[in-house]
Amino acid sequence: MFKAFYSVLPDKLRESTNYWREQSCKLSAASMLGGVQCNRYCLAKVAGFEPTALRRQSFWPQASFLARRSLNASGTFVSTDGNRLIGSNLVHSSIPEPRTACEGMADKNIEGNDVFVGLGGESEAPVKICQTHTLPAALTIAEAVTTLQSAVKDLKSSPPTFESGILRFQVPLPQDIKALDWLHCQPQSCRLYPRCYFSPKSYEGSIVESTSTYGIDKDMERLHKNIARGVAGVGSAVLFKNFHHFSIKDWKAIRRFLSVDSPLIRAYGSIRFNSETEPAIEWLEFGSFYFVIPQIELDEFENYTILAATIAWDHSLSRAFEDSIIALELSLQQVSCQVMETGKRLHLSRIKKSCAPDELFWEAAIEELSKMSGSNFSKVVLARRTQISTETDIDCLELMAFLQEKDHFFQFFIQLSNSTTFMGNTPQQLLHRNGLLVSTEVISRSYSQRHTLIKNPQKGSSFLQWSSSDLENHCSFEIMEEAMKSQMELICKHVRVGAKFALLSLLHQNAADCGHPIEAAEIFKKQIDTFDQGLYGGPVGWFGGKDAEFALATGSVLVQKNIGTKIFLYSEAELQKDDQSSSIWCKHELMASQFEALLEPYPQLQQFANINALWAYLMVEECCRLGITYFCIAPGSRSSALAVAAAQNPHALCISCIDERSLAFHALGYARGSHKPAAVITSSGTAISNLFPAVVEASQDCIPLLLLTADRPPELHDTGANQTINQVNHFGSFVRYFYNLAPPDDQVPARMVLTTIDTAVFRATGVPYGPVHINCAFREPLAGICCEWSLRCLKDLDRWMSKSGPFTKYMQVLQLDYSEKLIDVRDRYKEVVDLIQGASRGILILGDLKTAEETWAALLLGRHLGWPIVPDVLSGLRLRKLASTIAEGEMNLLFIDFLDHVLLSSSVRRWMSPDVVLQVGSRLTSKRIAKLLEDCRPDVYIMVANHPYRHDPSHILTHRIQASVVGFAAAIRELHVPKGMASWSKWLKVLNDMVGWEISFQLNAEPLLTEPFVSRAVSQFLSPGSAFFLGNSMAIRNADMYGLGWSKLPISFAHDMLDPLLPFLGLKVAGNRGASGIDGVLSTAIGYAAGSNRRVVFMVGDISFLHDTNGLTFSKERIGRPPITVVVTNNHGGGIFSLLPIADTAPRTVFRNFFSTPHDVSISKLCLAHRVNHMLVRTKEELESALLISQEGKLDWVIEVDSNIEENITHHRVIQQSALQVAEHAFNILSRYSEYTDMEINTSEICVLKMEYSRYRIPLFAPLTTASKKNQSEETYREGFLLTLILYNGNKGYGEVAPVGPNSEDMLDVEEQLRFLAYRTHNMSLGFLMSLLNDTFSGWIWRDIGIPACSLFPSVRCGLEMGVLSALAATRGGNIADLLLGTKNLQNVLGKQESPYISRNLSSKVQICALLDSDDPPEEVALAAAKLVEQGFHTVKLKVARRSEPLEDAAVIRAVRQKVGHLIEIRVDANRKWTFSQAMQFATGVKDCNLQYIEEPVQHPGDIIRFCDESNMFVALDETIDDIKDHLLDRLSIFAHPRIVATVMKPARLGGFERVALIAKWANKHGKMAVVSAAFESSVSLSVYVQFACFIDNRNIGIRASDKTKTPRIAHGLGTYSWLRDDVMKEKLQFQVYPEGDRIEVDVNDAATILQNMVVNPDTVNPSCVGAKIKSYKMAVLYNDACFSFHVMDTGINDQTEKTVLFLHGFLGTGKDWLPIMEALSISVRCISIDLPGHGKTSVQKDCNTFQNNGNAQILSSEVNNQSNLTERNFSIEYLSEVLSELICQITEKKVVLIGYSMGARIALYMTLKCNKRISATAVISGNPGLQNPDMRITRSAQDDALAELLLSTGIPSFVEMWYKKEMWESLRSHPHFKKLIQRRIQHGNIKDMAKMLSSLSIGRQPSLWQDLSGCKVPLLVIVGEKDSKFMKIAQQMSSQKADTQEHEKQREDQFHQITVLEVDESGHAVLFENPLPVINAIRKFVM
Repeated sequence: MFKAFYSVLPDKLRESTNYWREQSCKLSAASMLGGVQCNRYCLAKVAGFEPTALRRQSFWPQASFLARRSLNASGTFVSTDGNRLIGSNLVHSSIPEPRTACEGMADKNIEGNDVFVGLGGESEAPVKICQTHTLPAALTIAEAVTTLQSAVKDLKSSPPTFESGILRFQVPLPQDIKALDWLHCQPQSCRLYPRCYFSPKSYEGSIVESTSTYGIDKDMERLHKNIARGVAGVGSAVLFKNFHHFSIKDWKAIRRFLSVDSPLIRAYGSIRFNSETEPAIEWLEFGSFYFVIPQIELDEFENYTILAATIAWDHSLSRAFEDSIIALELSLQQVSCQVMETGKRLHLSRIKKSCAPDELFWEAAIEELSKMSGSNFSKVVLARRTQISTETDIDCLELMAFLQEKDHFFQFFIQLSNSTTFMGNTPQQLLHRNGLLVSTEVISRSYSQRHTLIKNPQKGSSFLQWSSSDLENHCSFEIMEEAMKSQMELICKHVRVGAKFALLSLLHQNAADCGHPIEAAEIFKKQIDTFDQGLYGGPVGWFGGKDAEFALATGSVLVQKNIGTKIFLYSEAELQKDDQSSSIWCKHELMASQFEALLEPYPQLQQFANINALWAYLMVEECCRLGITYFCIAPGSRSSALAVAAAQNPHALCISCIDERSLAFHALGYARGSHKPAAVITSSGTAISNLFPAVVEASQDCIPLLLLTADRPPELHDTGANQTINQVNHFGSFVRYFYNLAPPDDQVPARMVLTTIDTAVFRATGVPYGPVHINCAFREPLAGICCEWSLRCLKDLDRWMSKSGPFTKYMQVLQLDYSEKLIDVRDRYKEVVDLIQGASRGILILGDLKTAEETWAALLLGRHLGWPIVPDVLSGLRLRKLASTIAEGEMNLLFIDFLDHVLLSSSVRRWMSPDVVLQVGSRLTSKRIAKLLEDCRPDVYIMVANHPYRHDPSHILTHRIQASVVGFAAAIRELHVPKGMASWSKWLKVLNDMVGWEISFQLNAEPLLTEPFVSRAVSQFLSPGSAFFLGNSMAIRNADMYGLGWSKLPISFAHDMLDPLLPFLGLKVAGNRGASGIDGVLSTAIGYAAGSNRRVVFMVGDISFLHDTNGLTFSKERIGRPPITVVVTNNHGGGIFSLLPIADTAPRTVFRNFFSTPHDVSISKLCLAHRVNHMLVRTKEELESALLISQEGKLDWVIEVDSNIEENITHHRVIQQSALQVAEHAFNILSRYSEYTDMEINTSEICVLKMEYSRYRIPLFAPLTTASKKNQSEETYREGFLLTLILYNGNKGYGEVAPVGPNSEDMLDVEEQLRFLAYRTHNMSLGFLMSLLNDTFSGWIWRDIGIPACSLFPSVRCGLEMGVLSALAATRGGNIADLLLGTKNLQNVLGKQESPYISRNLSSKVQICALLDSDDPPEEVALAAAKLVEQGFHTVKLKVARRSEPLEDAAVIRAVRQKVGHLIEIRVDANRKWTFSQAMQFATGVKDCNLQYIEEPVQHPGDIIRFCDESNMFVALDETIDDIKDHLLDRLSIFAHPRIVATVMKPARLGGFERVALIAKWANKHGKMAVVSAAFESSVSLSVYVQFACFIDNRNIGIRASDKTKTPRIAHGLGTYSWLRDDVMKEKLQFQVYPEGDRIEVDVNDAATILQNMVVNPDTVNPSCVGAKIKSYKMAVLYNDACFSFHVMDTGINDQTEKTVLFLHGFLGTGKDWLPIMEALSISVRCISIDLPGHGKTSVQKDCNTFQNNGNAQILSSEVNNQSNLTERNFSIEYLSEVLSELICQITEKKVVLIGYSMGARIALYMTLKCNKRISATAVISGNPGLQNPDMRITRSAQDDALAELLLSTGIPSFVEMWYKKEMWESLRSHPHFKKLIQRRIQHGNIKDMAKMLSSLSIGRQPSLWQDLSGCKVPLLVIVGEKDSKFMKIAQQMSSQKADTQEHEKQREDQFHQITVLEVDESGHAVLFENPLPVINAIRKFVM
């Protein structure tokens, strides 16, 4: 058959075929190992076929049926349907059975005795333990290795008892450690192989850059968050390799070692393109697939790095734990701790190149086979191999580093030994899966290749260009898209355990890989591919427990080193029907060129045209060898040789600019970002002088820079020659080194040039860093004109030419290394150490920190010292990101972000005198902090910086340490520092928090877009992976003063990877603060983006921007640079001068012309001229939108913020004045109440003993004005609750809870929350700082009570705050107004400046506005109003919109105005009852009535502004404010309209005084009245409202007094008292005209006295309600020879509890978990909770006879099933359900409601669906009906069994710690009571029963209940937390479950109940702990 096909081939092809047949025979013969021939080769010989033909499967069309056959294990051909093919020519007795030699090699563990191979086992169950342990963070690799060694040593001493497992220990490190650099430094030790490196494709600018993406669009962002930027691994913890086809069994073997809870334990590797064929000799080491879990691994993330060590073992695979830990110990001993940047130098000598197939074979085969194939295919993807042989070895990692620098695609590197490496750089993602989300880019390969091919000959790179429209219109693409989409959706709809394997199988060898149709394309490919592709084109990537990512291994090479190197380059191209073979060959040549270009040998030095070119080449080449590869070139003739040399060097990246000044600053920015020098090349003359500003900045700020300036030769100096100046020592002392290089001369050894460069770079990068200058004189010829030169100058350069390193390698010993012994640290810094250890008021100041290591070190130092930390904006920690789920209260890092504004207070400045100041890093931005240090002159002031310069402008340093920040921090961390500064730290924290809150308020409350807000918005917008560059002047000062202190990272961020005690990540922040000039900042920022390789946001002022507009030219020179967003604040002049004293002293014209320098330059036109994207923003919304748009793509943007100098000045002063007042106020409170707190914030002195409440019912004179007319006769009472807080000190606080409105709250809603609070507030501490009302109450509710503040009903929160404030006032001995104002006694201090809010025109009395209903005729209403005026009211509010026509209401108002005259203020309230047109009618009717305002005139809030504009009436807000639930200030901003003059605030509707105070503050800021209004409450509320209104009025007057604004008195809406017929207290609050007054008022002291002396009126108030008396007892159940002694907690039975609710807790919980909920519900139902078996105090015994009845337990017996006994205790869900059913029978004769959480929810659901005779309803909280997939059930059962073993072996404390690290508890871990919960979780009686419960009740063993849901016959409520995405989806699936119509068509619909789902906000999986109040409310309504 072969000969027949051979005879029809053309002559040209026949010759090539002979060659390839011979090569194939040689390769097959070479595959004989150990005397055993490969099985397939034996078969080929027996069959009479050549090996190549057989290996490729059907080389001939006539034998195409063989392409569908494969070999079975015995070497027999089998068909695709499994039938054996019988034929004499296919059977031979000598064929070895049952396996091939290659398969046998894998079983013999050919990788070595120390390698653990994870294949071959029978078990598919997960290993018994899979855990990740995060160890304390380290500063260096060496420290991290030591930490890992210590952890491994501890593990070895206490080994786990499991027979299998995998453990990962990881240490967080700073971000600047690169994975590739670490890998390159590892020694060539056999233990450290294999080596691997993986780096994902960069998704900068968009979430997924694929042409087609599948998955859930809204969630697709989750796919690419928290992806490691690079992963490097050495050694193998587990290896997976074999020679058979990668199967589902192999995937399951890998999956055993992976876990969702350990997402970074991953198996990295690759699979052959065609794993059905045996590998050729060059691919033999890799097998058919190769995966490895690295033994030691370095993961590089955006803002941190992790060094990890992994150990795995499995006794069933003959791998003992002892063997694995010894191997890990040995590897840790050998791993290198050094990290140096990987060189990108390749020194090669290429000797041979060949292609397979060759071009002749290629053309003939394509032409012939195209004819045979006809039109059966639309395209086919063809591969080619190019083999290059070199004489010298290649450093594969250097090649990898160079590829990474060129194009950041998906990069991979797998090195099995020092001689075999597979590596590549591919842009084609195969799949990325994260949970249930999947994306793929395989379809993007289906692009048309009829496009222009562009090649960069300098770099050897090649790429294709196509547009999206080309892709969309390409028919091949559309076919691929539809085919792939249908198959992807099929898998994604039914996600299985093997889904990753199924996805990989689907996407690998798809139509995009092979062609279309696939079958025809595969046959076609096999005719052409005469070589083994190996791993090329196959999947390469990693599997993880949670996610997976694979790419197609295109753009790859195989490197084999022995003597010389063989490099196999692989490429592929797409052939379509109309393509020519020559074009396809050219595409292959082009695609291989990017690798070939890298393999070019060094140029021969003797070939240079002239000596100038030689010297220029040597300088540039030596720079590259020293790591200086970034060249900034200014055009010029004299520097031609240098410019050409840099441009032609393949390792140099060149950029140019016409402006040398901008060019130098750009180089400065690059050096600042990359921490290595950039080289600047300029011509002679004034070009060099333009570098001076950048040189000064680099010198002052210690930034390395290399200046290569061309110069005229000496003979042209002082001759008047053109462009000739004296360039010798041009920069004077600003450079660290200068050398005047003589003109190139062949009489001078060329090595002198090299040593000069080496010396200069050493001086630039040695301490102190800085610029260096080499002046390079050149004679003619300057161009590349040939000119003879002597080769003698090349003497002694052979060694240099044969290596890739520099000629002279300088080495510098660090001054202080972290590894110095403790004794050395003490000896060297004994005095400093003693001073630090003795500090009592220490403070840590963080200055300019330039690297991530320094920022990280400062963070660790701050945590160790425990001192307050004052971070400068350039430290990177002023704008930090919270990257931990640790509760805020548990953080041990205290940042003082707003000290600059805190110091505005003179009281604080006098108080704040630190005894020890430790400053790390130079220079501070804040002048106030510097002034404080100068004024207080601390006894000890230590500065640590790496440079020797003084940096002490105030001359106050006492100790100056020159050392690296990293080294110093590491040394100090070895010392013990006592933590004795609690009070000092707490005071600073309070002051900082209060001032920070005030700044946030002022920024958000101001509707205009101000410069401080820009700083806040930009800093908040920054992501951890970006960088922030700040211009000088106001830009950096605003960022330092107003930047957001910290913000949380997204929930998808992997928090647990970091040290939990190190919760923050710093940002990269930089600025030119060396000389602090405004020149060149734009160029610097763009250079910083290039150097840091991060997207940069640059904030700058307009003058600085205009000063460097030439920097915009760099936007056209991207060359792979990340984009930059420039935020320009354009105030049309120098705004900073308006804030300086010169603005007040200089004449106006002088100031304008010579300081503020106004301009009218159009920035937008400047950007247009430079083709840079531009956006102009004028509002906050536009700014936020522009920032988002700028980050969506890869383009540079300029965002121009239109600003106004005058408005900016005013806003700055308002912020500073308000910050001053708040700081003074907070300090006054701290000082005044220190007698109570003993310098502490909270104390048991003001601790709640208990909380009581009573229900009241007050008769009214008239129905409420809010009642509808038809119900007015019924609503003659006001109902609510009185709340009493009783403190341990005997004082009491009173509050009132009066639900407002029938639709929002009812009495039962309120009472359940009160009962909950009564339980939770017992023993709770109060603090006087709560009176600050700056989120202090919200923080207390969350931190102390443990619930989200928003979950309380508004009336309940109001009553609670009322009770707390009155209790604090009683403790203090004053009234609430004094408490809030911070005064001793308001009446005694009037006219004194005791409080920042006190002014001389204050009053202790509050004016009252009368309330009048207007239903009567106009004359009667007018008469009633006149009577109110006679009583002393000067303000009257009338209710309107009660009549059918608005004009009738207008007539009433006109009558009232006529009656009372124009001196009385009239307000009207429409309560939103009018349409817009009706409101306009009313406004027209009262336009001459001079109304103070109309309250809520229109139904829709959106019409309010329109009404103001068209009616010209004044308006007040009431219900509109009530409706705002979140983002209060943002939503209020639209109502800053000048015609909106008042906010009417009902504390009971708004949710308390904290919120009302905030609204009032906003109103006062905008010049609006803040009116406190009652909602018909009793005298309790009215007395507190009076005191609070006094505080609001006086605060506003005090604020206005500072700006000399007169503030009129306001009448508050407390006239509802006239509705009360009776009251809750015997003595009512008196509203009267005081002798010295002329109107109705109330004195705050009278209000306070009546409240403090309150006597309850028994006629209206019921006796106090007490909490449920929960009984605790034992109840026994005898079932199947087992005695269950249940611990029961029971609220008991009362007259109202007709129903019984049984609560079932979750795993590790107890019945006590339900106590707060039981307390809240006990008023309505009987609540019972139990401890489930194995938990709490419940016990189980096998033999009932041994059960001891203590009298409190009752024995329950049931029929004993003789066939079932409890020889081994089995707590299956079926068994336990029967036991609980028996328990229910004993509890009650009626049906019960089951409430279950998590595990208890599954039990409750099972009982409901399977044994529901005694169940009336069920609520399932975070419950799961079970697993439907059998594989998942098996896996989950095994996992739970392993957890049960872990529980028994480690004990409860360790197990609980591990358990709550799971992802499902991420939200719970941030709860303030998390630690308390953990303490309760370790208190259980029987650990064995608990383990058995975990195993027996595994969801894998539980029967699936999904089918039963459709027939549920009782009501079912499903409750889930909104943050629990997994159970949210389960709940949605449960609710959508439908009954089977065939099964239930005859049954009535009402037999089945709809499943109700409740999603609870602000909570995750543990919803009943995180947000219990909505759960309580839902359960009560569900039960009732």
